Amino acid sequence: METVNAEAGNELSQGSDNKKRLFAFIVVAYGISFLMMIPMYIGKQKGLDLTQLVNAQMCSPAAGVALGYLLFMKGEKRVPKMFMIVLVINYLIQVLLGLLSIFANPFRPDEVYTIAEGVELPLGQVFYLIGQYVLIAGSVLLWIGYFTAGKERRRFAGLSRNNEKMGILMVLLFTVLYLARTLLPAVIEYSVTDSISEFTEQYAELLKTPTFYLAIVSLPFNYPLTIIAFLGEEYGWRVYLQPIMQKKFGMRPGIILLGVVWGLWHTPVDLFFYTEDSAPQMLIGQIITCVAIAIFFGFVYLKTENIWICVCMHFLNNNLIPIFTGTFTSDVMQNQHVPWFYLIEILILDFVVFGLFIFAKEYKKKKVETVTNA
Repeated sequence: METVNAEAGNELSQGSDNKKRLFAFIVVAYGISFLMMIPMYIGKQKGLDLTQLVNAQMCSPAAGVALGYLLFMKGEKRVPKMFMIVLVINYLIQVLLGLLSIFANPFRPDEVYTIAEGVELPLGQVFYLIGQYVLIAGSVLLWIGYFTAGKERRRFAGLSRNNEKMGILMVLLFTVLYLARTLLPAVIEYSVTDSISEFTEQYAELLKTPTFYLAIVSLPFNYPLTIIAFLGEEYGWRVYLQPIMQKKFGMRPGIILLGVVWGLWHTPVDLFFYTEDSAPQMLIGQIITCVAIAIFFGFVYLKTENIWICVCMHFLNNNLIPIFTGTFTSDVMQNQHVPWFYLIEILILDFVVFGLFIFAKEYKKKKVETVTNA
């Protein structure tokens, strides 16, 4: 375990360099991501696969933080430069592949390509597959950059592995809460319609499926090989932006506002990926969910000062959905229909399950005690 000096770090709200770093973060995480709505719109009109552009957006917050490090803290020897360079280069490649998935073959965008014997994919999915290999390579290089950086550089960048035993308990708590949040609506629905036996039969069948167990077992192996995507969000929201928001607005208002800006960041994928017939509901629902999750993730980060715990929870949040829906693919996330009454359901459930952590003692502090340089 690596210790953290509570006095470590510069004051994030002071100095022109910090303003420049914040500007770099906003330009990358929001500016470029929102510009990507143009190719997303074009791809949506052509019926193309947009998954690669979505993956690129996941990597943008951390890339914005890393770019700020590299451009405006050049003289600081404690910056883990290889780690930051990998974050930026991975993001640039992911964006390039995303653009290629839309524009590489403008005359025959739906052309099918043979990538192996008996395996044919549309062009968009070919670039998505390439993007997955880039994520794996980037994750490996990220680990190398992490371990070669040394404790001091990791501490300086807010990457220390603190309170790991507590962190494991927090991951287990999140898993229990997540499953309750996922399964409870179905239990209520089937109870109201007097068809609870149908619900139990569905999950009984799922538990008989070998793919279910294979997917569960594969999670610990997939996690380190795709970690750069999930760090891509958490490093930006929790390590970088959360201390800034809480320092400026206070512990509780700051974390709520962080959830709002996190939810708004999802606008491109909400409009063009997650749904095609209920955009207003998806946008509102996304903000509700992001505020609730930000409260819980923020609580865990304040309690452990360990970003890797939040990264692990984010990984589980994204990867358990296909498993417990029985689809075992990310396709379940696309083109969802969100009825208006569902917003009431998620408002109640998200804040009962996750939002109540706003009353935890970690949010009773009057100010941020530890401010990292991230």
